[in-house]
Amino acid sequence: MNTTLPLWPFAILAGLLALGYRQSRDRVVRPGTLATLALAMLALSVYGVTAAFGANVVPVLAWAAGFAASVFVAGPVFAPRGLAREGRGVRVPGSWLPLGLMVGIFAAKFVLGYATGVQAHMVHEAWFIATASAVFGLLSGAFAARAAAVHRFVRSA
Repeated sequence: MNTTLPLWPFAILAGLLALGYRQSRDRVVRPGTLATLALAMLALSVYGVTAAFGANVVPVLAWAAGFAASVFVAGPVFAPRGLAREGRGVRVPGSWLPLGLMVGIFAAKFVLGYATGVQAHMVHEAWFIATASAVFGLLSGAFAARAAAVHRFVRSA
């Protein structure tokens, strides 16, 4: 069994770190940009779960529960604070939260990929499938919660 790690995941990690660092600075964004990012994260998350575990009841329901928990229960925790209108855009204060979410997604995908690559038996266990799927739902839901908060701000301003 070959357990050598490829280099390309670390290139992706470097890109995510750079993007996350950029998110730590105040910036003006268009609300649609955040919505597009949230939709992309949602699509990638659903694809990742169904590609890894199939479109079966356990992974899909666990993913949906994690997503719903992020958006509807923890939404205020993930929502950016101190928003301000600036022309057609919204000034979003810098935050390290997006970096943490991106690294969380990377770490979860990395662990899943590694466990699959070494043919770990736990990858086929219902508890692992449900936990991994819920984590992907939670993390992608956090991006959706941030985008929804900006959208609500724009509508109310």
